[in-house]
Amino acid sequence: MDNKQQDEQQARMSRSQYRQQQRQTEQQPINEVTENTTDQPYSREAVASQRHDETVAEKTARLKRRLNIAIIALIVAIIIVYLILFYVG
Repeated sequence: MDNKQQDEQQARMSRSQYRQQQRQTEQQPINEVTENTTDQPYSREAVASQRHDETVAEKTARLKRRLNIAIIALIVAIIIVYLILFYVG
């Protein structure tokens, strides 16, 4: 029944009204597709650059931890050397 009503309505419309309706229905899916592509990267380059940024951040964090451990180890070693020199000498 709905199809018959739509057909009757389209038959009553003028050509310019029909064309406007067709343009609107064609443009809606295109707008929806372009809005979705801005949310998520789909290209290989975008995904590769995002992965690269993540790995760089992970490597930086790991290097920071290692440097902190090295600094603490050196401070402890210096304190041990001073204690040895103080008590031996």
